[in-house]
This record gives sequence, structure tokens and C-alpha cells, in this order.
Amino acid sequence: MKNCKKRTVLAAVFALAALLACSCKNPGQKRRSLKIVNWNAQTFFDGNKDGIEYPNFVKSKKWNQDAYKDRLQKLCKAIDILDGDLVILEEIENLGIIHDISNALAKNSWQQKKLYRYACFAKKPGASIGCAVLSRLPLQDLKVHSLDIQAENEPAPSMRPLIEVDLLAPKRLKIFVNHWKSKAGGSDSSVWRRWQESLLAQKILEAQETDSEAAILCAGDFNQDISEFCLSQEVQDGATVPKVELRSPFCGQKVLVRSPWLDYDSPIGSYNFRDKWERIDHFFCCGDLTLEDFGPQTGEWSYEDGRPKVFRIHSLMGWSDHLPIACRVEW
Repeated sequence: MKNCKKRTVLAAVFALAALLACSCKNPGQKRRSLKIVNWNAQTFFDGNKDGIEYPNFVKSKKWNQDAYKDRLQKLCKAIDILDGDLVILEEIENLGIIHDISNALAKNSWQQKKLYRYACFAKKPGASIGCAVLSRLPLQDLKVHSLDIQAENEPAPSMRPLIEVDLLAPKRLKIFVNHWKSKAGGSDSSVWRRWQESLLAQKILEAQETDSEAAILCAGDFNQDISEFCLSQEVQDGATVPKVELRSPFCGQKVLVRSPWLDYDSPIGSYNFRDKWERIDHFFCCGDLTLEDFGPQTGEWSYEDGRPKVFRIHSLMGWSDHLPIACRVEW
């Protein structure tokens, strides 16, 4: 499409301890199995008011360092309970919060293998919130991709970038972290999510050009129910397998990915709006990767019926308006 530019923005990746030696390709090693958690933490700002926060935080007389520390403690307790080897978070204000989370979680565990030694974070300059990854295994080759779209009849809104990062294990796992344009506001936002879908599809295809069997996991808050994606089918070993079709007009191609929502037999989703469940937080996978034990996670952060306990700035109560989702991957 004409007048569409791809722009890479700056991000931060850091290790909280010395990088461990890792062989990325060793045919003698067993396949690796990890638990992965994704959670939109809902406008997780620190205790400083820098002017980029959402208005309800800027105006609040209750939001301060003490309120931030209390909310941080609750989030870390939940992460500790969820016990993911890789934790992906959306709606985090800055890198300092990731340091705070990592340091707080380190105090909760004496087991070296349980520590989140590695992390990365990215957002557009001047944006209020970004996305982060916490990992117990080394992360490498961070890339951040942003769109500058000038091919529509209206100016493009601010959209969060796509994070691409590799997790190092016996075999490399490529991870794409997404936070697509929300449906909030009066205009039709689906056109912008289609552009973000296009960028994701293109990056998956580029990774597959390098390695046709690459293990790829896409995660995040896509702000789009599984029913709103283009669903397709593929025949594998004589069986028909339901899949999601991600399309990329950049290169005129499409890519088929697997979604655990298509096999999930429960009315509970990851987001509840006006008492209606939506499945807008996703894991998509393709290549040499299997995904099991998927589902939204309930706990202290949810009511008995599963609905998430939304964070309220006026009371400082609650966790998030999303439920975390989790799965186990093997590659």
C-alpha cells in the first residue's frame, strides 16, 4: 500500500544478572517446556506524575508513591502465584516499573531458577504506556517495529509498536508482543488494527523465510475477539485443523496461526464488558511449537464468577480489567 512507512523505535532490554551461556541449536537436547503468562495490567503507572499519565491519574489526590507501592505489591503477588517462566505485560508506564517488579519478585524467592533475570520494555516516545517481557531465560535480539501510515483518508492515531524478541533455550523461541488499537472512541478503529495485523503477519513471514520451522509465539492484548479474525482451516495428517488467517497487504500474503481459543470449551473470556465475555487477549503460534493447558487465570484478582476485579482509581481497589491468560508451550 502506498505512502506507508515502517519505523523502528527505541526500546530497552536488560539482564538482571550475568547472561548465561546458551546453545541455541543442539539436536541432542530435549524439547523445552515453559509456562507463559500474558496480562494487560490496566494503566499501570508509577507514583510520579510526569504529565503523560491518563487524566484520572493526574487529577487524583489519592494516587501517590504509597498507592503505587501497594498496587505494585498486589501485582507482584499475583505474578508470583501465576508462576510463569515468561510473563508478558501490557499497559506499563516505564522501564523503572519493570525494575521494581523484578526486584520485588526476587525478594520472594530463594530459588535461582525462579528469578526473573531478564526483561525488555518498549513504547513510543511520549506515549503513556508500553509493553514488557519478564523472563527466567535469556532474551536476545530485541527489535521494535512501528507504523507510520499515510494511506488512509484520516490521520493515523497513536499506535503501540510491535515488539520482537528471541528467548534463548535449546532452540530459539521467537516472541511477538502486541497491544493493538482499542475500540474506545467514536471512530471505527478496525482499520488501524488491520494495519497492525498486517505488520505482525509480515514479521512472521520474514522469520519463516529465515527458518521455515521457526517456533513462533504471538501474545498480547489484540483488542479484537477471536470471532473477529478471519478463521480458516488446514488439513494436517488427514485431520481438519481450525486456524486464524493473518493477512499482510504489505507483501500480498497471509499466514496461518493456531489459536487455543478455537478449542477452549468455557464461557469465560479474558475481558468482561457490560457483563459480556470477550476473548481479546491471545496467544497465536506457528511452526515447531505446541501449546497446551491454555485458559484465563482466576484468583484473588477475580470475582467468584470469574469476572476481573477492575482497578478503580477513586478507591485504589482492584487489579485489572483483564484476566491473565496462560499456557504451556513446548518446542
